[in-house]
Amino acid sequence: MRLYLDTSVIGEMSDEEMPERIRITRALLDSIVEGKHTGIISNIVLEEIDRCHEELKKKLVSEIQAVPVLVISENEYSADLLETYEREGFIRKGARLDLRHLAVDTVSGVDAVVSWNFRDIVNIRTRRAVHAVNLRLGYPLIEIVSPEEVIEYEE
Repeated sequence: MRLYLDTSVIGEMSDEEMPERIRITRALLDSIVEGKHTGIISNIVLEEIDRCHEELKKKLVSEIQAVPVLVISENEYSADLLETYEREGFIRKGARLDLRHLAVDTVSGVDAVVSWNFRDIVNIRTRRAVHAVNLRLGYPLIEIVSPEEVIEYEE
């Protein structure tokens, strides 16, 4: 599967207060390294990482460099879709970056957006709204999931 990793997935590797999330995120990244999935990030992820303080930025860049990822970029189609998502108002005003992630993912044809952001991305309200807009505009449906929904659990 072509999995888009939003910034929360990469950032989770530095959250020492949540060791279980680190373990799950590591399993997801390992599955990409092993070729079970294709990892994708975007210019948005890189912009968010670039705004971090130097120590954290170094750690996050190191995580990205250890995993083979494709980098996709926003374009006029994702910008148009972003405007439509914003008009729909299904994510709070302060979460425009999250809408940018969803728009670029949709027009780039990823299979799933993977995020730890339950407040704005991984929830039924956002899934339904994104699916409704995408169907109306002729875009494919995309899965919006947490890393737990993607990893394979050992027996």
